[in-house]
Amino acid sequence: MIYAAKRMGLVKYKKTKKKSRNHRRYPELLIPGEKVQIDVKEVPYNCLRGKALRDGKHFYQWTAIDECTRMRFVYGFEEHTPENSTKFLKMLLKEFPFKIKTVQTDNGREFTYKYQSSEVKSPFEIELNKLGINHKLIPPRTPWHNGKVERSHRNDQRYFYDWETFKNIEELNTKLKGHLEWSNNKTMRTLEYKSPMQLLSEKLELKSIN
Repeated sequence: MIYAAKRMGLVKYKKTKKKSRNHRRYPELLIPGEKVQIDVKEVPYNCLRGKALRDGKHFYQWTAIDECTRMRFVYGFEEHTPENSTKFLKMLLKEFPFKIKTVQTDNGREFTYKYQSSEVKSPFEIELNKLGINHKLIPPRTPWHNGKVERSHRNDQRYFYDWETFKNIEELNTKLKGHLEWSNNKTMRTLEYKSPMQLLSEKLELKSIN
């Protein structure tokens, strides 16, 4: 009888709520450069063609995003190394028109040797210390703490990598440059339908007035 009732829809099933992580929401930062998230995305292998594909190359996209304005800088490298993190940092400082106070990363070896040695610093950490920039490490296995750069990588996949292929690192960086210009000028709901460039311009103008 009970089984027949279930089939006829007379018995209502109790809905179970899916448990979700209680991710803490952090206050939005009001000053450009107060905190910049940096992360690395491996370029999908199916985006490679020609010589890059034949040679079994691997390409990596370094990404920096300012938490305040969502302004980004991206660049591609052939090796996933601390030395390339340092090169990227130097390029970033030339690209962002504001001083960077804190850089936030995960605990990958390209950023820190913390979980290999408590004393030895990575080239990236040494460069940050030399520049007087704070380095904040997120807790292990908590990528949501770097949520802004993680979300930007998902958008890169959707709007860029799902459509493009590259025969070498030079072509990747040429196409990334155009994609970056588009993403920095794209309006965002989280920015009250302003683009990162628009918000940055407003912030810098306000700073000059004050």
